[in-house]
Amino acid sequence: MPFFAAIWFTVVVGWLIHVAVDKHPGRRTKHRVVELALLWIMVVGAGIWGLLGGFSHIGPTSDQTAEQIGYTQSMFQWEVGWGDIAVAVLAIGCAWRRLRGTWLTAAVTALAISFWGDAWGHFNQWVFHDNHAPANVWALPSDILMPLFAIILLVMYRRGAPAQSFEQASTALPTRP
Repeated sequence: MPFFAAIWFTVVVGWLIHVAVDKHPGRRTKHRVVELALLWIMVVGAGIWGLLGGFSHIGPTSDQTAEQIGYTQSMFQWEVGWGDIAVAVLAIGCAWRRLRGTWLTAAVTALAISFWGDAWGHFNQWVFHDNHAPANVWALPSDILMPLFAIILLVMYRRGAPAQSFEQASTALPTRP
């Protein structure tokens, strides 16, 4: 549970501090506050913490990670770790304004598929296999809420976008002849 609590603490406190000290011209507008909340969930929650989670599945402590979830170490853990790292890299990419157009939508979509799939697996383990291991049960709130909040914030962010839409901004990038 401390791992999951630390994720939410970091995201919420970091977002609140960022809103308080933001120097952006549109600071404290609804659109900017939503944008910052979405970025903190994606870049920090799904990104940085996702990297840590992914590395815990493939690194030297992978046996301890498996035990905390109620599993034994296997090749599937290796694959889950790399999947977590892939989603985390997509999420961290959202930090760059130039990539935020459709990249943000792709990252939120990948997060939802990955985390909701994980949630279903953790739920099945808990209910049908009596797996009450802390990292199995306590993963559920984050696996459900993080993508849900990201989707809601993405919709709010897109609806509140200025006149130049994200599609126009992404097509303004230089292309090869």
